[in-house]
Amino acid sequence: MFDTGVGHPLVYARRMLGWSQEGLAARIRAAGIRRGTPVATTKKTVYWWERGRKPDELTQALIADVFEISDELREQLPWPYWLPSPQVPELYRPWTAAGTVDALGDVLRSGRMDRREFTILSGVTLTTLLHGFLTAEPAIAHAAAGGGRRISPAMVDHIADQITDLQRADDTHGGGDLVFEAEGLLSLTHHLLQTGSFPAERVKRRLYAQAADLGRMCGWMHFDIGRHAAGQRHFVAALKSASSSEDALLAANVLAFMSIQAYSTGHPDDADAMVRTAQTAVRGRSTPVVDAMLSARQARALAKAGETRDCYQALNRAVAHLERGPRDDDPPWAYWVNQAEIDMLTGSCMLDLGDAAAAQRKFTEADASYGPEYVRTHVLYLTRMATAQLQQRQVDAACASTGQALTLAAGVHSGRSSDHVRDAVKQLIPYRGEPAVHDLLDRAKTVTT
Repeated sequence: MFDTGVGHPLVYARRMLGWSQEGLAARIRAAGIRRGTPVATTKKTVYWWERGRKPDELTQALIADVFEISDELREQLPWPYWLPSPQVPELYRPWTAAGTVDALGDVLRSGRMDRREFTILSGVTLTTLLHGFLTAEPAIAHAAAGGGRRISPAMVDHIADQITDLQRADDTHGGGDLVFEAEGLLSLTHHLLQTGSFPAERVKRRLYAQAADLGRMCGWMHFDIGRHAAGQRHFVAALKSASSSEDALLAANVLAFMSIQAYSTGHPDDADAMVRTAQTAVRGRSTPVVDAMLSARQARALAKAGETRDCYQALNRAVAHLERGPRDDDPPWAYWVNQAEIDMLTGSCMLDLGDAAAAQRKFTEADASYGPEYVRTHVLYLTRMATAQLQQRQVDAACASTGQALTLAAGVHSGRSSDHVRDAVKQLIPYRGEPAVHDLLDRAKTVTT
């Protein structure tokens, strides 16, 4: 059964197309006639499906016809998860430990399938998700108990070490290849949560936290290689896992990464809502580093929305938080939040808001203090530096920055980085008459084609 506070996927599917229950039933009957297999589907039949009753295989095939779902897609997912909207079945899982385990299973069963018609969480669907997160009952991790073999703290330590290695490797190499390893580790974590027993509640909560970290990482890696639908599903499952771990800071980090996807796909207001929800969740129990990260992410969303004044206020808050310094209780995943990162994000905001000269200064300051291991980050910000330079008619400098990005991108499996490099190269095409630009365009043909 589905959480009736959210609704069955079939409800979303037919409402998306403006169909009533009787309207859907009529279309299914018509599809049956076309196939030569008449059915007696009624409004009441649809009603019971939306309460959890499962249609037989013949009727599912007719429903797929009505919604124009391919046989290939229907074979990859069980009923009702192949229905067209909202593409995130994890939303229907309750905010309980058992619901979290089911949500992780939903994501893992979907594999690397990525729908072409990606739809960002927005409106009522997003509000429902954020409200569910904020109002979930505490201590829900205690409710799930496996009856299998005992999971030792040493096993959890082993997973923690692999997570750390994956995070560092992603900084350097991008997520294109590492996503397979991350998904394998998430599958192991899900298996332990589903079947294991635990010597202490803290061990169980820690494993839920690791599922959240891995789900967030898988979401980020899918987003990084352009698999937006798969990325979003992992983010939702990660948020439920973080809630079950009772770690508000970890949940805030998941929401912050979700916000990047939201504003990057043209939904800055939704990104702002995600960050505001995270800030509410951590109020009174955060650390300056986490607060700085959230303020900077909020600034990026506000810059994308063209809210100049609010953006700069958020950036000022980020700097003020960071100046309070690190603390012993800073979460380990926040290792990358430093002055260079804030400067890079500030430069990106300035570029979005039309101040190319100020953006270039910030990019220059940040680049001087960023470590060489952050290869993907260097690629992204070199391309933004090139844009800022070109907007100031510094063609040679823009060409040099783009060339550096092109060199670094060759060692990173990141669709996002490749897209940025491709865009940086394209913006130089009007200047192809200059020798440096001509040579770069010739070198970059494999990237731009």
